[in-house]
Amino acid sequence: MQHKSTTIIMKVTYYPFLILCLTLWGMTLTAQQSAKITIDLKGLNDSLLYLASYGGDKQFVVDTAAHAKNGSYVFKPGKLLDQGMYIIVDASKKRLFDFIIGQEQTFTISGNTSQLPSSLISKGSTENQLLFDYMRFLAERQKQQAALKEQLKKHLPQSDSAKFLMNQTEELNNQVQSHITALIAQHKGTFFADFLKTMQEPELPLIEGNTRADTLSRYKAYKDHFWDNIDLSDDRLIRTPVIHPKVEQYLNRLTSPLPDSLITAVDLLLHKTGNSYEAFKYLMWYLTIKYEGSEIMGYDAIFVHLVDTWYNDPRMDWMNAGVKQNLIARAKTLKPLLIGKPAPEMILFDTLMQPHSLYNIQAKYILIYFWDPDCGHCKKETPLLRDFYKNNKETYDLEVYAICMDTSWKDMKTYIRKNETIWINVNGFYSMTPDFRELYDVHSSPVMFLLDKKKTIIAKRLLSEQMETYIRQREKMPKE
Repeated sequence: MQHKSTTIIMKVTYYPFLILCLTLWGMTLTAQQSAKITIDLKGLNDSLLYLASYGGDKQFVVDTAAHAKNGSYVFKPGKLLDQGMYIIVDASKKRLFDFIIGQEQTFTISGNTSQLPSSLISKGSTENQLLFDYMRFLAERQKQQAALKEQLKKHLPQSDSAKFLMNQTEELNNQVQSHITALIAQHKGTFFADFLKTMQEPELPLIEGNTRADTLSRYKAYKDHFWDNIDLSDDRLIRTPVIHPKVEQYLNRLTSPLPDSLITAVDLLLHKTGNSYEAFKYLMWYLTIKYEGSEIMGYDAIFVHLVDTWYNDPRMDWMNAGVKQNLIARAKTLKPLLIGKPAPEMILFDTLMQPHSLYNIQAKYILIYFWDPDCGHCKKETPLLRDFYKNNKETYDLEVYAICMDTSWKDMKTYIRKNETIWINVNGFYSMTPDFRELYDVHSSPVMFLLDKKKTIIAKRLLSEQMETYIRQREKMPKE
């Protein structure tokens, strides 16, 4: 009986204790479900402050905080914030300082507005204290470096004093790098360490020599190792000011400007996002805007590739469905008109109502010219093209297939006589083939497409002088 009674007592006392533990745990979890960031800056009396986050090359307002009676500003967004680098902005939209939002999301940052960011101190956030200490360290070393630079100006480059000062500068740079390396190692796993690592240049194999081959080898090594310190699958890094310039550097300076090279680079970047939602979203948004509206000839192929290859990814659900469908439709329109594709056939009628097939033209170069009698730009462009055609028709075996984009035969004939255009003149609206506007994505004028003898598109949306330059350069290329 005693054993049984003891058992009963144990049960009775255990459950209330368990309930109490679960309740306290639940209260702790609830307390952690919302960020609370207190900003206390002496000398700041604005009515409110803004909390902003980074997103690629953009900044977005996340929350606002009113000026409290005690002089503080408290951001309470009602939820935990996505980890990354954030910005405190004053009422006049002036950036005051950057800071980290990591796992610790209840903390205070204090300082003096006259000494930002050197006066900043964080309580409750270890990572921000690390960041502010690092910023103070860096600022001090930059002052030392500036002083050495000023002293160096007073001495001849080859003097002993100049060499001494240069050695001191190099030693200072080594100290900074060693300090950064130590911080990354000591705080491995924190966002602060990952952020610092992202800003470091990759370690490269030593390649000596100054020949062109040596230079190319160094360039290739740098490009191959460019992403060694950068984890594009880390959503947190997208919310910093570092990633976007890195992406631009990789695409604009380290990759050949040819569309095929850029397509390879774009795929590499997107693969590097792994399963990251935010990184994939940022890159797709940036790349779509960059290449869909590019004025560089041939870059529409990059946009088409993005749509064909990546728009079915489940992570594209962030894009408005209507916008997405419009972009898919746009890619579908552009795809048959990419450089290297066979030009769509057109069979259009001339002023004598005789049909002329584009594919029946026998010439080394065929220039399709879309024009309109009332187009101001066409009135300037047509004489330029006419003169180029007259002077180079035989030289380059060139023919022009000029398409009037107006239904008026009278206006078309008047224009032809006035400009003395002796090439093939047809009207786009009198046709045996589908609408030329849809076939060639032409909704304004003037527009030109250049075809080779096989009717392959080799250049497009250039005007007369550019087309002339393109043909001249092409003629100088080695024969296949």
